[in-house]
Amino acid sequence: MHEKIRIEPSISLGTIGRVYKLISEIPFFANSRISVIEILPGGLTNSNYKVTIDDVTYAVRLAGAGTMEYLNRPAEKHNAQVMADIGISALIIYYDETTGNQVCKYIDDCKTLHIEDFKEENYLSMAARVFRNYHECKKEFISDFNPLKEIETYIQLLANKNFAFYEGSEIMLEKILEIREVFKNNPPPTAPCHNDPLCENWLDDKKNFYLIDWEYGGMNDPLFDLGALAIEAELTDEQERFFLQQYFGGELTEKQLGSLIINKFLCDALWAYWAVLQIAMGKSREEYWPYGLNRFNRAYALIHNGSLNRAIKANQ
Repeated sequence: MHEKIRIEPSISLGTIGRVYKLISEIPFFANSRISVIEILPGGLTNSNYKVTIDDVTYAVRLAGAGTMEYLNRPAEKHNAQVMADIGISALIIYYDETTGNQVCKYIDDCKTLHIEDFKEENYLSMAARVFRNYHECKKEFISDFNPLKEIETYIQLLANKNFAFYEGSEIMLEKILEIREVFKNNPPPTAPCHNDPLCENWLDDKKNFYLIDWEYGGMNDPLFDLGALAIEAELTDEQERFFLQQYFGGELTEKQLGSLIINKFLCDALWAYWAVLQIAMGKSREEYWPYGLNRFNRAYALIHNGSLNRAIKANQ
C-alpha cells in the first residue's frame, strides 16, 4: 500500500507539476519520493514551498516569470553559496542559474520572523550582529547592487515598455540625482549586502539566526541593509537608534544617522519603481500598484519633512 501524499489544498495543479518536474530533474533526488508539499510565507517575486522528500525537508523556490530580465541569477548562485559557507544562509542543494529555481535544506524547527518580532530588542540586536558579521566577513560577491544604478535600470525598462510611473516623481528624481552627486564626491563603503532583508527572510532555530533569499545580493553600502530592515520592520525612531547603536557598538554620529535616512529613501524609491515594473511585465496591478505607491509616498515623506535634506548635508 502506497503512502498518501499530503499537499496543501490551495496549491494549484500546475504548481504541483512544476515542483515534481524540478525535483525529478535533480540527480541528488534520484529515486526519491515526495510526501508533503506546503506553502512557505513571504516573497512577492517567487513562490516558495516546504517539500518533504524521503522524510527530509527542503525549501523549494520556483522563480517568478520575467525575473531573468532584471536579476543576475549566476551571481545569486555564487553569493548565496558564500553566505551558506559562513553559516548565514541555508545549505544549497541545487540551483538553476538559467531559471532561478532553487532547492535548499529546510531549517527545521525554526521560527519565521514577522514585523512584530522586530519590536523586541533581542531580535534587533541579533539582526545587527548578523549584518555586522557578513558585512565584515572579508568575502567578495561577484555582483554589485548599486541602488542608484538599479533605479536607473528600472526607469529605462519602464520607458522601453512605455509604462507610466506615479504622478509627481520629478522631485524624487531630483533628490536621486543629488544623492548621486554626494556619493560621487564621498563614495560610501561597500560590503556584501543582502539588499532585501524582509522580516520573513529571517529564521530563528534557537541555535542560529539565519538570513535567507539572496537573489538581490551584491556589494553595496552596508547601511542599505539596515535601512531596508528598518522600513520592513516598521521601526520607530527610537528603535532605529537602538538598532544602529547595536550595529556600530556605541554612540552615533550625524553622518551615520544621515546615511540611514538616505538609504531608507533609496530603498523605498527603488522598490516603488520595481513594483510598477512588475505591472509592466504583466503582474497584478491590484497587488503591485498600492505596494509601490506606499513605498513612493514614504520616500516622499522624507523629502517633505526635511530629514532627507539634513541627511544629505551630513554626508557631503
